[in-house]
Amino acid sequence: MNILAGARIFGVLVTMALALWAMGRELRNVEWRHRIRVVMEERPEKEGYAGNLWRLYMLRIRTHRTMLDKPFKAQTVSIHVLGLFLLFFVITLLLHYFFVVGLLVSGGLSLFLYEKVWGSRARKRREEITAAWLYEAVPIAVHVMTATKRLDQAIHRMTQMTHHPHLKGKLAQLSDLISAPQFATPEDAFLFWANNMGIRDIEYFALATKEAKKYNVPIEQLWIDMADLLGKDLEFKRTIRAQTAHHRSGGYIFYGMLAGTFLIAYPFTAKFMTETTRLLFWAVIGVMTIGLYLIMRESQRIDA
Repeated sequence: MNILAGARIFGVLVTMALALWAMGRELRNVEWRHRIRVVMEERPEKEGYAGNLWRLYMLRIRTHRTMLDKPFKAQTVSIHVLGLFLLFFVITLLLHYFFVVGLLVSGGLSLFLYEKVWGSRARKRREEITAAWLYEAVPIAVHVMTATKRLDQAIHRMTQMTHHPHLKGKLAQLSDLISAPQFATPEDAFLFWANNMGIRDIEYFALATKEAKKYNVPIEQLWIDMADLLGKDLEFKRTIRAQTAHHRSGGYIFYGMLAGTFLIAYPFTAKFMTETTRLLFWAVIGVMTIGLYLIMRESQRIDA
């Protein structure tokens, strides 16, 4: 292997290492959710970290599919990711990339795109359920609690009168939990349901409701104030997303077009490049990839 080929492989491996490091960091950020599930389900956590990244990836996919009311099977997810991997791997081989480079690029793209699709759908579902909760369910619950002072009656009435199909299904699950013997009070069932669903705004309602019950605070007034506050926060987030969505999409498209063109043309033009040109080429790709990662990080903060 001559020095030019070695420099080419080194540049590609550095870029792929940065991309994989970024993905690994994102996966580690959701480890706390796994620990919460272990505690809530009263199951001992397995010792060791063999396959830790893959386990965290599966946990993230499972969270997305649960929000979408889709069944989760690890074998099905593995087959889907493997199919994407083979598709991208064949493309890299047709473009005359090295075998190792094809493995890294294909693996990274398949994992990233599969999780991105499910994550985007789950985020939209959370927004829909949160909006339906604030603007449909809470007003119904406030009227019932004002008249009866009972949370269980309010939840049953929300289940009957809410029109949003996805929230209606979630509320039906909550109604069943309230009737279950393992929960001493409706507030306990409400808190468990909210934590298990994983929507932060509704978790705030559940936690505040439990604390209000403890100190004899009027729950209906608490819900009115919280709905007003969280409704304004939701509208603010929507405004920010609308203002940034165009620029964010433009960044994705620009990166895809430019990086895709470079990577497609590189195998056919590499023999005409000098060593310095090759290093600069991969440096540009690396800088663009890091820039896209920073855009994704900011997007996640806005979508949180």
